[in-house]
Amino acid sequence: MSKKLIKISLFAMLSTVLITLCMCGKKKESAAEVKKLVIPDSLRYIKQVFDSVEVKKDIIFSEVINYKDSLEKLHLDVYTPFEDNEINRPVILWVHGGGFSGGTKTQSYITTLAITFARKGYVSVSTDYRLRKDPGEDMSATINDAVNDVMAALEWIRKNSFKYGINKDYIIVGGGSAGGILSSNLCYKDSSDTVTWDKSGLIAFINLWGSPNIDRMDKTVDRNDPPTIFAHGIADSIVPYSNCLWLSCLLDQQNVEYEIFAIEGAGHTPVAHMNDIEAKISEFLCCILTRNSI
Repeated sequence: MSKKLIKISLFAMLSTVLITLCMCGKKKESAAEVKKLVIPDSLRYIKQVFDSVEVKKDIIFSEVINYKDSLEKLHLDVYTPFEDNEINRPVILWVHGGGFSGGTKTQSYITTLAITFARKGYVSVSTDYRLRKDPGEDMSATINDAVNDVMAALEWIRKNSFKYGINKDYIIVGGGSAGGILSSNLCYKDSSDTVTWDKSGLIAFINLWGSPNIDRMDKTVDRNDPPTIFAHGIADSIVPYSNCLWLSCLLDQQNVEYEIFAIEGAGHTPVAHMNDIEAKISEFLCCILTRNSI
């Protein structure tokens, strides 16, 4: 059921212009006023082009009332390529896992991905969101609060796009485990019970072993939802691989572009395969970025 995108080798990228190589998949129309992304060379966004990354930590982006009826300050970290002259960059918002009861924006694989993609030329943002001691007591409210918090982080990115050299028309969301579940709700739904979400500029979704089952996301996928790459271990016993297949079927029915990187024999959070996961994500995003920049 997966749709395989055209695989792009490094040798091909070096021999011709990246834009002509990445005209793959279904084209998603952009608004006329979207500022076109500048891709200055054939390696940026696909390979490491910066040795160092600058990190701005613990930036408060929202104050909310948590499940204890207490005021809670939410923080995010911003990762940018050190001494990068480009000021028109795509951004990836990384959302951690932890079963909605634990985890932080500094979760190890989230930090690794944030740094890795900042070295490729992206701006990476890692965000916290509201957690609960026992999320299962009211999973609907748990996910609703978390999604609203991640949407607030997206709003912060838009408001601070100039300061951090971000092109707010090129936003990518990446979530792992619980972060993938809540990000699925954000990317494929348009609102909560109380808030209509602004998904403008959202061009892609990276789902890392976090596809929800039918109880954690109703069927609201439509043809305007973002292209999605799934990375999921086939032997995952916490978030079953079948969830990934179920969700990809919904995308298929709506003619939404997707790719599945199924990892044979891997369980939940397959960090041993992170190099391959990172490479697959890079190729997928390369196609999306270059296609939208034409």
